[in-house]
Amino acid sequence: MNRQIYAIALVGLSVGVGAITVYPSAISAKPASGVSASVSDSSALTDLALHLKKINAKMYGAYWCSYCTHQKELFGKSAIQSISYIECDPRGANAKPNLCKAAKVTAYPTWEINGKQYVGVQSLEELAKWSGYKGSTKF
Repeated sequence: MNRQIYAIALVGLSVGVGAITVYPSAISAKPASGVSASVSDSSALTDLALHLKKINAKMYGAYWCSYCTHQKELFGKSAIQSISYIECDPRGANAKPNLCKAAKVTAYPTWEINGKQYVGVQSLEELAKWSGYKGSTKF
């Protein structure tokens, strides 16, 4: 009986060690792909958001759109308040579907910057570049 318990414990230990060896990413301290490990400067985020508002840039989206949520999260809760966001779904809060239709928005999110449209989630660096932002880019 002791031999069976010892054999089961040994197999269990081997499987556990094998899992750690086979799946090292599960215990890695390295950030997931696409996630920045650097600390962002919240004032840079706010400055970019205020710049986008100043040049009349717009983000069109829908309350149920997970990509729109991700785009907003890139700015953070404070800075996103300065972005000119237009809700396209008539069921959403403060909806303005007529503006979305007039802008010929067909996918979310869509950014309108300096007369051009950019569809999909955009990096903060690209938004800064397309808008002519000259401030800190420690996002």
